[in-house]
Amino acid sequence: MMHDNRRSLRGALAVVVGGSQGIGAAIAEALAEAGCRLVLAARDADRLEASRQQCLEAGATEADVHPVDVRSPDSIAELSAAVRDRHGVPTVLVNSAGVTMTKPALEVTVDDWDLAHAVHLRGPFLTAQAFAPAMAAEGYGKVVNLSSTWASTVAPGRSVYCAAKAGLSHLTAALAVEWAPLGIRVNAIAPTATRTPSREERFAADPELEESFRDRIPLGRLAVPADVVGAAQFLAGTDSDFVTGHTLYVDGGWRFAR
Repeated sequence: MMHDNRRSLRGALAVVVGGSQGIGAAIAEALAEAGCRLVLAARDADRLEASRQQCLEAGATEADVHPVDVRSPDSIAELSAAVRDRHGVPTVLVNSAGVTMTKPALEVTVDDWDLAHAVHLRGPFLTAQAFAPAMAAEGYGKVVNLSSTWASTVAPGRSVYCAAKAGLSHLTAALAVEWAPLGIRVNAIAPTATRTPSREERFAADPELEESFRDRIPLGRLAVPADVVGAAQFLAGTDSDFVTGHTLYVDGGWRFAR
């Protein structure tokens, strides 16, 4: 008998950090289509509201927003407390907040390093840590981190970003092993270059950058946010209940190109 993985998400509470735009917003909308109740968290209130409306139109039975700055431990703690008080225990936590970082290693400052790691590594850890006790009390939970193809590949100017994303994928595996006895599955998605609003701005300023990315992807095109949502639905739903500690690459073959 065929099983509908999306049906397992119907009525589940999902918290999407970084759900205001790009990949995070696309994942939030996909979870809405599957019938999740949603809490979208990010810094930009206007973008959050726009994403909330899209999720309601997509079928979310409930969609709320809450400001969060993942660089701030206090802000993460406030988010976790507000979600539990207003909505209960989430079944799904998606960590999708991000910043771009392309800079020659000799020009990287301490502030550059701290920003990239605060957003891409410390933030997801603290957010997962904040929600894990409640998930553990329920004996079940799904944490989905947004890593990157750069977690396992490198290029000039990407040292700080690569280090942060590699750390996130390794952290994902470490938390998966530690929290498996608690019923919490922890996995990551690693997209390649994706047509998000921030990326489109960079391509408009540097068309050769877009061409260089496209030429490296065997499938012959860049990703779009919709390419990532199937992986997110899989890792959030019950079909992946025996999958934990895994980084699922959605990269069009980037890692194997030469």
